[in-house]
Amino acid sequence: MSSLYRSTFMRKRVLITGSNGNLGSKLVHFLISTKQYDLFLVDIQPECNFKHTASIPIVEYISADLRSQNSLWTRKLRRTDIVVHFAAANASPGASWSDASDSMDIAFNVMLQAAKARVGRVILASSCHVVGGWKEHGGVERSQDGSNSLTGGTEPLVGMVYTSGDIIVDSTAYASSHFAAERLASTLAASYPDSFFIAVRIGCCERGENKLQSVTCQQENGHSHDDDEDRLPLSTPGSGSTLDDPQVVDKWFKSMWLSNDDFTGLFLRCMECPADLSRKSCLVLNGVSANGGSRWSPESDDGPIKFTPSSDSQQVPGEVAR
Repeated sequence: MSSLYRSTFMRKRVLITGSNGNLGSKLVHFLISTKQYDLFLVDIQPECNFKHTASIPIVEYISADLRSQNSLWTRKLRRTDIVVHFAAANASPGASWSDASDSMDIAFNVMLQAAKARVGRVILASSCHVVGGWKEHGGVERSQDGSNSLTGGTEPLVGMVYTSGDIIVDSTAYASSHFAAERLASTLAASYPDSFFIAVRIGCCERGENKLQSVTCQQENGHSHDDDEDRLPLSTPGSGSTLDDPQVVDKWFKSMWLSNDDFTGLFLRCMECPADLSRKSCLVLNGVSANGGSRWSPESDDGPIKFTPSSDSQQVPGEVAR
């Protein structure tokens, strides 16, 4: 047996959907640098020029519509150890219901095809917006006793409505698509015992260097005040809503910051932690850094995947979230 074949055979094979996107490309670059995984990169867009020149690891790009059920990407699942799903029709919190419906179709098909192919591990990129509505219940900061902490087991309160400049953003459709995917993952976990499902509710992980100061509530998709104020639930005097308080909204988003190092470290642990195939539901985790004072509870070494974030928004010089 040649060393190349033996090395290839021993490395885990990872299929990543949405590999050209913000999160997908961050993980791809990181995994290539480890030289520990062979990668199947699936995206509907033309091939991205990832910096990869060595013959090890093997990186194969597949252009595909992930709503298809009989194509090259589904056949690759038979040779895949881990699926990491990032792809979406619209990855913005301001996504329309039409976009959210398409994202659900994509996620549902990817998870179902992976389960049918008996892929050992399926990692789903969900969103903190699944419980985003808790911003209006309990405030932005963690209470002294921690009773308002948000964990992977917190009851969902999907989406939130907030202002971004002169735009109103309603993330209900976006959050609902992620919550629906989480529920399907739990159903599949119970029905397909060979597959271990993990959903990571990712906070704010911006493009590029992802500095804390770049994390804001600014969104490209939304509704103008003039056009939609009669149809969207704007705050009213005495309502206690933080919709129109930009400082509060900005602090809420910064409290969800997930640094690049914590993002790649968290997903690596999701890929490598022991699979608990006795679970009859999807394991749900918060994907946030250890942001001091935040209501979002990060993972820890005592948690199911044994991972503790290294970044803290309160400890970034010159970039403290206020």
